[in-house]
Amino acid sequence: MHKTSIILFFVISGLLSSCNMFTGRGSDQPVARVKNKYLYKSDLEGIISPGTHPSDSAAIIDRYIENWVRQQIFVAEAEQNLSDDRKDFQRKVEDYRNSLIIFTYENQLVKSKLDTVISPELMAEYYEKHKDEFKLRDNIVQVRFIKLPLDAPNVNQVRRFIRSENEEDLLALEEYSLNHAASFYLEEESWFLFSDILRDIPINPQNHELFLRNNRFLERNDNYYRYFLYIKDFRLEGSPSPIAYQSDNIRAIILNKRKMDLINEYRQEIYKQAVGNGTFEIFQ
Repeated sequence: MHKTSIILFFVISGLLSSCNMFTGRGSDQPVARVKNKYLYKSDLEGIISPGTHPSDSAAIIDRYIENWVRQQIFVAEAEQNLSDDRKDFQRKVEDYRNSLIIFTYENQLVKSKLDTVISPELMAEYYEKHKDEFKLRDNIVQVRFIKLPLDAPNVNQVRRFIRSENEEDLLALEEYSLNHAASFYLEEESWFLFSDILRDIPINPQNHELFLRNNRFLERNDNYYRYFLYIKDFRLEGSPSPIAYQSDNIRAIILNKRKMDLINEYRQEIYKQAVGNGTFEIFQ
């Protein structure tokens, strides 16, 4: 298509030089028209990146012109078939512009003024006041989990260490896992969805609550691996969530409240200044 459009471009340029058939931007040359809407040569400035090959540049210009033509055709069709009140976007555009300006400035204000430091004491205080709002939707667990190849050595040590509360045993278990395990997680202070744990071990208990209440240690094999699971603690669906499991949510809630308070204080202060300065009038 680009050869045709380039030829048309020069034909149009020649016609313009011989007669004044367009009223528009003076010497600026049109490159396309849809009804009474024109696309000018100057409108194409900046759409080609520096260093673009001439053949690629021509293709980019062709696509831009084609897209512009299509858009104007569709706009003209829509304007012809929409009622006047449906086409009156001026108020909506102005409202959107005002909202965007305010939103952008308030975001800038929040970034520069918001106190983002939240102490553990404040988080604990919020949690205690709103504990009933933090009910678990799923079963969660604190676990030690190790997945070993069947030929991994010293498996009896793993059986002993994984259930131990001795710090030296746990350090030895971590070193062993780094050297021999296909995968493992020993972050026993972290909470995990029990459903996620089940994806990593070949078991499928029908009653998760019953399983959690009656199993602390589990060992399973398949054709390639041996799996060890020690359930240190668990919480059931519907029970209060541990604060550690909700720390990110609590932090986000506190920060959002601070943000809204900061914005509201800013708006009130600006309004008071405007009242004092006589910035506005309301005519009765």
